[in-house]
Amino acid sequence: MASRLFALFASLALLSLLIPSAYGKTASFHVEQGSNNIYFAVNIKYDGVITAVALKQTNPPYSRENGWLPFTHNFGTVWRFDPKDPTMPPFSIQITDSQNNKFVAKDVIPPNWKPNTVYTANLVRA
Repeated sequence: MASRLFALFASLALLSLLIPSAYGKTASFHVEQGSNNIYFAVNIKYDGVITAVALKQTNPPYSRENGWLPFTHNFGTVWRFDPKDPTMPPFSIQITDSQNNKFVAKDVIPPNWKPNTVYTANLVRA
């Protein structure tokens, strides 16, 4: 019986490594007052230490913006993005934590986003 139980736990542990998720991890993104399509700041609530944040537009208006675009750490848990060109939501946001794990909140910022609003998402491993 114990060997079957061990095999079950070992299988579950292996499966958890293969599934690209951050089971149970969520993050909330408070879009700061003053944010617009040429300045975007978010206060991120995440259970861990954030070392980097990046944004990806689902439908970028300019071909050179197809990848992840880095945020600048503003202060505390606020991160800001100052694009060269106006942005077009929806946005996915990638969080890198202190263990260099990357998690993505896919399309967390909707097309009709508003400043001073909180958006919450389940995170998936990048």
